[in-house]
Amino acid sequence: MSYETIKSLILTFLVLLSLVLTWNLWTYQPDYEYINSDRVISDVEIREKREINQIVKPSHMLFHFEDEHHGNVDTDRFLNEFKNWSLFDIERVDDIENGEFTSFMHGNRKMEVVFPDDIPLQTFRYLTSLDNEIPDNIFINRILIDFNVISEGSEQTIFLVNYEEKEVYSARVSNLSFNQLERSFYQTARTNPRYLSLKAENDRYVFFPALDRKEEQIRTYKYFTDQLNPEDFKDALFSDPSIVTKDMTLDAEVYRDDSRLMRVTNHDYKLQYVNPGNTGQGNTLDFNVIEQGIEFVNNHSGWTGPVENFKLEKWNRSTLEDTVSFRMFVGDHPVFNFNGNAITEIAQSWRTNELREYVRPTFEFGIIVPGPTQKQLPSGKEVTRQLEKMNVDLSAVTDIKIAYELKREQGHAGIITIDPIWVYQEGNTTWTKMTFAENDDLEGGM
Repeated sequence: MSYETIKSLILTFLVLLSLVLTWNLWTYQPDYEYINSDRVISDVEIREKREINQIVKPSHMLFHFEDEHHGNVDTDRFLNEFKNWSLFDIERVDDIENGEFTSFMHGNRKMEVVFPDDIPLQTFRYLTSLDNEIPDNIFINRILIDFNVISEGSEQTIFLVNYEEKEVYSARVSNLSFNQLERSFYQTARTNPRYLSLKAENDRYVFFPALDRKEEQIRTYKYFTDQLNPEDFKDALFSDPSIVTKDMTLDAEVYRDDSRLMRVTNHDYKLQYVNPGNTGQGNTLDFNVIEQGIEFVNNHSGWTGPVENFKLEKWNRSTLEDTVSFRMFVGDHPVFNFNGNAITEIAQSWRTNELREYVRPTFEFGIIVPGPTQKQLPSGKEVTRQLEKMNVDLSAVTDIKIAYELKREQGHAGIITIDPIWVYQEGNTTWTKMTFAENDDLEGGM
């Protein structure tokens, strides 16, 4: 065999080997499990996580005496007691006759713990210890403690109430001393702010601060704001941030992939994330939008602070979707914006157990601007008179409270003022700011 023939054979072999190796390289599939990009969980941590019992909280407490009512919006001390209780033997109470519901709820030596909306009883397992056999489909918005009836032994009875539906459930409680509870809360309640009552409908009352002149004025604050980074939300909310495109418009930054969109607007400090591909309707019967909504924000550590905190405000279930919103608070007062130049709540909608829309603020409070002032609001009596002047249907009023109005400082970018105001709510809808004539602020009230 000649030298040239040998070279040709070697060259042919090398070419064939190269083709085989190239083919194997092109067709090789590693033995990895398939990863669905829609299920990728981002490890982005924007700010803070919160426990459910830090978000689902009472709005206030009421203490009823023979001659007057008192309230308290600082509910943390009660929640610290409540978490040590153990509730069991929860049963429906059907022997409250018509006309007796008012005295049952608001009579002498009664204490009410009021929640902002109906809470599924199952969710209370994050606030206290519950019997494993909890009746299904129970939604309550008040806890009633009656100091007139004290059971013998170590187990006491409290009542779980859906106030609007007049549904009452009794619950046995261990690890609860009524005497200690009465000393710690009820016997000292007359030092709390006095509350007035407004009869809205039969057996339904709205309680709100009397705000007598002797009581403490409410502070007005100014803060510098810190802006959250939209890129962090892009990394947290999109399953594959590498394919997300960004467009700039006159008033917004718009992020999108092939199925989702996120819009961040500066004029109202607002982020809106939508999944338009989720066109389904409804959620499964066991879907809990309150718990799911909190978990979703926790997944990207989206709760801000420490000046502001967020609390459950309301939720709703329909055949189309479930919605939930968490209201911003500063101290014990909710924060609203009525000018449309900022957003003060985190809102979500869910369909087919998946997020459809997520709307939230893109700012947090930073350093306080020196020089906080105090403001005297009109009294509770003046609030009642003003509602009548405004021809508000008092039978439809469901809540009246002191809140903060958020305003952006004109000519001072990045500075926000929160100013105390009165607000009221009709039904389970939006809140309305009350306005008064200048001389109304000078009127007293009892």
